[in-house]
Amino acid sequence: MRVLVVAVNSAHFALAMDKVHQVMRRPIVTRVPLAPPGLLGIVNVRGEVVPFLDTGVLTETGSLTDPPFAVLLQGAQEMLAVAAEQLPVQADFDSPVGPGTKPGELGLYSQGAHLVMLIDVEALANGRLELKRAS
Repeated sequence: MRVLVVAVNSAHFALAMDKVHQVMRRPIVTRVPLAPPGLLGIVNVRGEVVPFLDTGVLTETGSLTDPPFAVLLQGAQEMLAVAAEQLPVQADFDSPVGPGTKPGELGLYSQGAHLVMLIDVEALANGRLELKRAS
């Protein structure tokens, strides 16, 4: 399975490559007043307003401030972006070394000196954020 590995605080998480649209360096983030914890703001991607989620809050590793990278993902209905502290790297995973322990965690994999949790961002967001689309 091909994935994109994202560094968040001192942890590493993997996103399924078939959902990754692009990686943005230094995204221009518009803050949203009264946004719930976990929503860093919104980013404009070729005219589309995309929610920019705090991967640290989603994964319960601690909130991020001014992350230098955004990974754009195609969700079930719309695009979303998640924060990364370092340039994400591509990897290939075979078999997990352990299961996920929380909703949205799909399995634990070994990559060199790191353990990497494969995550489903939408499942994590649904379980931890109250995001509502304005009409």
